[in-house]
Amino acid sequence: MSNWVSGNYYLGSADQENNAAIIAATFSGWSPNGLAALLGNMQAESTINPGIWEGLNEGNLSGGFGLVQWTPATKFLDWSGGDQSGDVQLQRIQYEINNGIQWGATRHFPLSFAEFTISDKPPGYLAAAFMLNYERPANQSWKAQQGRADNAERWYTWLTGLPAPPWSAFPIWLFFKMTRRR
Repeated sequence: MSNWVSGNYYLGSADQENNAAIIAATFSGWSPNGLAALLGNMQAESTINPGIWEGLNEGNLSGGFGLVQWTPATKFLDWSGGDQSGDVQLQRIQYEINNGIQWGATRHFPLSFAEFTISDKPPGYLAAAFMLNYERPANQSWKAQQGRADNAERWYTWLTGLPAPPWSAFPIWLFFKMTRRR
């Protein structure tokens, strides 16, 4: 059992880094780009906190829960038998990869979940892919995508000690136009 920082509250940077180190060790076969994109999305969804409930509304089974805010919470909790631990949440993510669950490749990001985990595309690009292919939050605006991309780029630097490869080479106006036509 890993030493997670977990509870129904928002985490600060040091606690996020503690949990990110556990995730990085568990998913050591992932590319740093895919791992950074995952962490960037988890930061936006849960502050990388496996014990957090959507809106801090503990026990609301119709809301989101956990690292990636499975919604409804029963999507994860029924599968885990009620085990809310971070380790089991990472097992669920691996289960989803292995079984083609949750991920839905979009025409804008046509890669599978397995391809995402080893991709060398820029972390910011992969963060937007994870947001739209996996998370699918209500707010899919360019600003939300950019926030997760910024998070991913910071996590990439944290993981590797190197600056993140820019994704700004992609024509932003085209990307925004593509995602608005959904």
